[in-house]
Amino acid sequence: MAGPVRAPLRALLAAAVTAAAIAGVALTGTGIGTGTAHAAGTPLPAQVFTPYVEARAGDNLSRPASQSGDQDPTTAFLQAAATTSAPSPSASSVQVPAIQVQVSPSSGTVTAGSSTTATVSTAIINNGSNTSIALTVGGVPVGVTASVSPSSVNGSSSAALSVSTVSTVVPGTYTLTVKGTLTGTSATSSATYTLTVTGTATTPACSTAPWVSTQVYTGDTTVSWKGHQWSAKWWTLGEEPGTTGQWGVWQDLGTC
Repeated sequence: MAGPVRAPLRALLAAAVTAAAIAGVALTGTGIGTGTAHAAGTPLPAQVFTPYVEARAGDNLSRPASQSGDQDPTTAFLQAAATTSAPSPSASSVQVPAIQVQVSPSSGTVTAGSSTTATVSTAIINNGSNTSIALTVGGVPVGVTASVSPSSVNGSSSAALSVSTVSTVVPGTYTLTVKGTLTGTSATSSATYTLTVTGTATTPACSTAPWVSTQVYTGDTTVSWKGHQWSAKWWTLGEEPGTTGQWGVWQDLGTC
């Protein structure tokens, strides 16, 4: 092809190659000389003068050579930037199963020997395929009975917390813990219930006759006093059980 025609074609190819370089693609040349990758804005090498000819993969180089009109065609390959695979989700983006347990009201006051109730509410924040939540109560003191019914609920639901006391429970404030566990996972949640017991603990009844201050007792006589049973070691009158010490007349046999 005549030289005057090559100049504008070379300029056209240079513009295309420069635009591709600016867009972040690589240029590789073959043909006359050995091609190299050129950075954005690098002038076209002097030996690249063949007009721009499109060719498909698998084409014989004779076709673009004949189209270009040159026995030594220069082919420019524009290679797109390599694609990268999608990043794997980070540990922080993976949702962990979680639940929430609440008790309402969160506290209650009862007289020794009476009972009370509260409502346990559950919610699933992220459960995957798990929905069953097992409910238990911990921290229950002696003389107090606490349970949740039903003991297992599905998803966001509610259950009843029942608390009862016996007349002999020691008055005071106790903290009960209602715990929920999402079945098949390690997800748990807990809520506290503050129980206040008032009143005076009732002395348990004894079947043995009570001690009488004006009565004479001889050795091996058994009486009851203040919830305990006592046995006289020898003759006694007017000595109250529990006041004479371990070496005194009365031997403590334990609670009734």
